[in-house]
Amino acid sequence: MGKRLKGNISPQRQQQQESQKQEEQEKQKQEEQEILPEIPRQYVTLLCCSTIFVFSLSIYTATTYPSLPGGDSGELMVTAKEFGVAHPPGYPLFTILAKLFIYIPVGSTAYRVNMLSCFLGAITNTLLCGVLLGVTQGNIPVSLLITVMTGFSRLFWIWNITGEVFALNNALCMLLIFIVHRFLSHPTTTAAPDEAKPTQLMYCLAFVSGLCMTNQHTSWLLVLPTASSVLYYMRTHKMFSVHRVTGLTLTGLSPMLLYLQLPLASYLKTARVSWGDHTTLEGFLFHFLRKDYGTLSLVKGDEKVDMVQNYRVLFTDLCKELTMPVLFLALFAVLTAVRTGRNIKFVGFLTFSWAAYVTFFCSLANITNVMGIYAGVIERFWLQPSLYLVLLAGIGLAEMCTLAKVNNRFLIPVLVVILGARLHSNWGVCDQSQNYHMENFGRHILSILPNNSIMLTSGDLSTNTFRYLTIAEAVRPDVSILDMAFIGSRWFVPVLAHHMTGVTFPGVGYYPRPNKHFPTFTLEQFLEANTGRDVFVCLKPRDDTPEMDNWTTVPHSFCKKFVRRGSYDVLKMSPVSPSLDIYLPPRTELYGDETWENVILHEYWEAMVAPGRFLWTTAEQTPDLQRKKELYTKAYNYLFKTKTSIREKIEEGLISPTSWNHTAYYSKYLGVQCRQLWVHTTSRSLVPGSMGEKYNECQREHFSDYIASASPLAKTADKDFKNIVMLLENPGM
Repeated sequence: MGKRLKGNISPQRQQQQESQKQEEQEKQKQEEQEILPEIPRQYVTLLCCSTIFVFSLSIYTATTYPSLPGGDSGELMVTAKEFGVAHPPGYPLFTILAKLFIYIPVGSTAYRVNMLSCFLGAITNTLLCGVLLGVTQGNIPVSLLITVMTGFSRLFWIWNITGEVFALNNALCMLLIFIVHRFLSHPTTTAAPDEAKPTQLMYCLAFVSGLCMTNQHTSWLLVLPTASSVLYYMRTHKMFSVHRVTGLTLTGLSPMLLYLQLPLASYLKTARVSWGDHTTLEGFLFHFLRKDYGTLSLVKGDEKVDMVQNYRVLFTDLCKELTMPVLFLALFAVLTAVRTGRNIKFVGFLTFSWAAYVTFFCSLANITNVMGIYAGVIERFWLQPSLYLVLLAGIGLAEMCTLAKVNNRFLIPVLVVILGARLHSNWGVCDQSQNYHMENFGRHILSILPNNSIMLTSGDLSTNTFRYLTIAEAVRPDVSILDMAFIGSRWFVPVLAHHMTGVTFPGVGYYPRPNKHFPTFTLEQFLEANTGRDVFVCLKPRDDTPEMDNWTTVPHSFCKKFVRRGSYDVLKMSPVSPSLDIYLPPRTELYGDETWENVILHEYWEAMVAPGRFLWTTAEQTPDLQRKKELYTKAYNYLFKTKTSIREKIEEGLISPTSWNHTAYYSKYLGVQCRQLWVHTTSRSLVPGSMGEKYNECQREHFSDYIASASPLAKTADKDFKNIVMLLENPGM
């Protein structure tokens, strides 16, 4: 009897417990919706996304570069303006979009293209917020919190205000993820009573996948998981047919027609900056497959891939930019999805995409030196996988709040605090609204060149900066800019030489040494063919430039001027370069080692010491003893006056005090000059002994200054440091 009563009561109690749970859940939902009462969910989503878009665009616009950023930006801006072809794989979609933005009559050409990135960055944040609202069932605080943490992290912020291809890649990838989420969460992906909606989404996925491939080729690592999801769905729902597969394939390939811009630009030959000859299938495929760099390599070269280093750099950067809690929340989302099955398809898609990207990229990135500017080069490629992680983190945070029964209204103060903290901590680093360093640097160098000069360049800093200024801003259009890598290509003379008015090319392409199999010309032959114009090589020349019999170079500010041997008296050099004396480099405390502004700073110090080093080297090679002494003395005077000038600039506040650490190198060179003079005078007795003592005191003074002012890292890297210490300890050495 007792058992029967217990059996009759138990179902009722279960129903009561279930009803109580439902009432508690409904009450919790009502409390969560008190913030926006009686507003339909789709309107809330629209309001949140609109707010994110406007806020992001406002912040990005207020902090973007008003002028030229560093790196590839100058080349991308000029190719867009001239409707040429950018570096491999060509980036036709970015070129077309940038061309449209250049027509906006606001600011400089660079500012307009930077605004394109601001717009695309705001779209990325908006799509990110939309996906999070969908996957967290409309959890507004969580969605806004993750969006703010991502969009205003230093990594995303700085690349969303730079006229580069990465903001477009982020926007396209987020658009693809947005559609993937809609596709995987559609009811018919479980049971398919209606095929119309998923079919439309599949065609949208195919088209956006094709768009992704017209920009950054790393998007393949998102396109492939997307295609796998679509094929799996078609197979499980018996929708697999030749007609549908053909339609999806053609839809995916249709955006690739944008690559017709490449052969069209090569055929027209109107662009003064364009990369490659695409009028042949071979030339097009060579460019599209990035064979200049290596199809499956990050940069050109024979460096071996260090996967352990790449993984270490990846996780270090992720912890620094996204913070450890984001990584923990992403892991929590994966474990929760496996345990409960909620959002398992979307979480699996994101996890697989992240793992595929990280594995593929780290196994192919062949940059062995990840210090300095190379750290800035490689960090850009963490943007795409970071999007997957922050989406997982949003899911994990929502699951954690549900598990802990945290009311969403308590997340609002957290959202406000994190937004304020992000803006406060990253504004100083990411605010580039007053950054004219690249433009000022390029204008300064162009201003010191004689009329109708020829400038030979090598590398992104010199080539892209000077191209942009001479073409996009019409600064010194009389100066011909020749990239030594470009003029060494077989396509350069047929495609671009007709734009180089007054420049004679004594062959089809430049090659450091005579080539029997290809009608090339050497640098010496090029100089002989253009004797009527001053020729300079600016910033760092190519390492394979050989010694020439009849020509040499002498320092000329940031450049070196080609002169005939024996036609230039080095003793007539100015004691201090006037052009360098008036130039003010970027302040060191504002820019990290990974920035192009820091590269300018290093070029400044190299240019400042170059004349002294040149005089010293010339003295070493001079057999005449009296002239050798004069050259040593002049080298010392030059470096001493330069060091004095830098001290004065620091005292006046024109140069950062931290720049004084760079002058440790001047102290070292001054000490070396004094030592050379001391050895020279004491061994040959060209002057009285008192002068020898003076030079001995001089070397000890400057070497002591070097030891006191050099950084620990500089001391470790300097092979001469131990010898200098021994010399100071033993005066008679």
